[in-house]
Amino acid sequence: MASAALVINDRTDAQEAVEFVCDKLGGYDLRLLDWVRLYPMTEAQHHSQLDGECPPLTLSTCWKPREADSVSNPPLPQHKYRIKVNVWQGNDYPAEESNWGRIPPRPIRRRSIPDRYTTRGLCRWRYPDRMAATVHALARPLFLYLASTRQLPLNPSDSNASAWGHRWAVDWLKSRHQEQAAQDLVTQLMQWTLIQSQGLPG
Repeated sequence: MASAALVINDRTDAQEAVEFVCDKLGGYDLRLLDWVRLYPMTEAQHHSQLDGECPPLTLSTCWKPREADSVSNPPLPQHKYRIKVNVWQGNDYPAEESNWGRIPPRPIRRRSIPDRYTTRGLCRWRYPDRMAATVHALARPLFLYLASTRQLPLNPSDSNASAWGHRWAVDWLKSRHQEQAAQDLVTQLMQWTLIQSQGLPG
């Protein structure tokens, strides 16, 4: 059966970025996507959660189906995924934000567990403009959808989604002949990949 065409409800005036993302998804089955919505980020959302961290520029959510698709064909809305994305619309680009990834372990203190280690942490991404941020933000939950529906041989994790979005942002910049900005993102991604490949104690 042919894949359904993706329609993104965009309220941020990012038509070129949306069309780029839709073109990238041309070979995938999107029938289990109920909707994808792109909204401006509010002032309240654009607020640092941790002291010293840069405020978020993008938020991405992929909601899984409420019920498993076992009988209906075509699937009903309760059997489908839903995606919501928020992107900061301010004039302060280029700008940085942090997203989940793996970092070298560091000791953390807890009341009942004195010495624990974490292998997850915040990795910093730098967006040269709002359109690159939009491509990154849309690619992340779409990756989670594709991985969850087993269209990609990758774990549907936030870390993998961030790396996937980064690669799409690089492709976007290259398609717009922003070679230096693309190279800067490639360098960031290479540094992050090296961090992830380091041996982490169990």
